[in-house]
Amino acid sequence: MAQALNSKILLSGNANAMMSPVNIQQGKMYYGDRGMEFRANTRGGYIQIPWKSVQSVSMEIILKFYYRGFFVTTTDGKTFEFVGGKAKQAVNVFRDHLKPEQIMRRKGVMERKRK
Repeated sequence: MAQALNSKILLSGNANAMMSPVNIQQGKMYYGDRGMEFRANTRGGYIQIPWKSVQSVSMEIILKFYYRGFFVTTTDGKTFEFVGGKAKQAVNVFRDHLKPEQIMRRKGVMERKRK
């Protein structure tokens, strides 16, 4: 089992990590003083992303009020997609640990189809 990244948890919630279209891991997302952690419910999988390694967070907002989830791009070029995880409340945690230009809005599926 991995050592916890955070010493203090600020927010937590159920989430899915979209590892690929056919590999969706259910688990819990933790937002803490040192970064984000995802812990899978089964198979012991985990993802730890320190705040200093976050290049950007792109929030997927549908109909201007439903926060579906978010994409995290790290400084080493990896991208992680999380659905759920109290995404709307997580914005406040992101604002405390990231610069405003690192937090972006991603258009929802319906908005992307309208062209």
